[in-house]
Amino acid sequence: MNDSSPIPTSFRTSGTNLTRAKTHNHRVVLEVIRTRGPIGRTEISEITSLSRQTVQNIVGELQSRGVVEMKAQKARGRGHPGMTVQLKADHAFSLGFHVDRLSVTATACDLLGQIVWQSTGTLEAATPASANARIITMADDFRAAEPALSARLFGVGLAAPGPFDSTDAPDARADATTFSEFGSPANLEALQRALGLPVVLQNDASAAALGEHVYGIGRSFNNFAFVQFGMGLGAGFVLNGALYPGASKNAGEIGHVIINPDGPRCSCGNPGCLERYLSLHALCERLELEPTAHASVSRIESLFEAGDRDVLGWMEEVAPYMRQMINLVDMMLDPEAIVLGGIIRPDFLSALLERAAPLPCRLDGASLTERIHIGTSGATTVALGATAAAVDALYAPSVSHLLL
Repeated sequence: MNDSSPIPTSFRTSGTNLTRAKTHNHRVVLEVIRTRGPIGRTEISEITSLSRQTVQNIVGELQSRGVVEMKAQKARGRGHPGMTVQLKADHAFSLGFHVDRLSVTATACDLLGQIVWQSTGTLEAATPASANARIITMADDFRAAEPALSARLFGVGLAAPGPFDSTDAPDARADATTFSEFGSPANLEALQRALGLPVVLQNDASAAALGEHVYGIGRSFNNFAFVQFGMGLGAGFVLNGALYPGASKNAGEIGHVIINPDGPRCSCGNPGCLERYLSLHALCERLELEPTAHASVSRIESLFEAGDRDVLGWMEEVAPYMRQMINLVDMMLDPEAIVLGGIIRPDFLSALLERAAPLPCRLDGASLTERIHIGTSGATTVALGATAAAVDALYAPSVSHLLL
């Protein structure tokens, strides 16, 4: 165990002693090892409510398959140190791709989230065909560079800005804040055939939330929200230890909450959405920067660092919307934490958060400020979360594994 804090239980870390639930129990034990390891078998039994013998049998089977390995704990006083179990990092690898209308960032990781390969590339056009071509080329590059590791690839995670279409038709209102058509079922099916691997799709905010939950500061929380500041504004929710994607994988589209019915038209078709005010796209419009240009975010960061009046003035102006957004997420979910991250540098988000003070009071009287955390910034974070989405799809428990 990495810390002494109580471990909240959830469906994903609660087992059952039903004879026919073997697959679920294996995934439950693996989920605890994946998110809490290195960890002792007794502790796994306590968390999952599985008998010690069941846990020992499952761990033994996983060890024989090379999925986990045993490690000796540090000796404390007399006696033989106990053993802990953890994932065998190099048992398998996953590829993650963060895709937007400008570029693709690729990351290959082992089962513990250690990055073994990275690459970035621009798109020739803001189309699914161009994105697919870049992804396929990058996958081929990885296979050529790391043939031994690529032989152990088990899946591909994709992260893109939603909301995603439920049809094959391109969204006529798509702009720099979205890449809806990339997530169409037909496009994903074509990409899966070309890669020859299972493909899992998440919106970029949900992927970042999953990455934080498995590899980052989200390991400490069973319920939290990750707010993604990209060109648009989105959020990913980890509830009761599991990512909540929504019925159409569009949960967390807080940028499309209407805050002004008489406001400017949004790309989604509605008026006065939050991201028309609080987003990097909105700031680009204020600064007369092209939101689809690669250099725009860097330019914003340079202006911020120089104390540019227009940037700082925009921050003061949108601070009430920042306050409203945090209040909305807190009141809806009552999370243990709200993590802020995205493609902009962390001190930019910290400055925006400072201007939103004082934050609204929580219903229980606790300080909301203490629950706000700044996450890791950058496109690599989302790509890392995409690899976690592939791992999650293969290893994590789900209700479907209990349908007997």
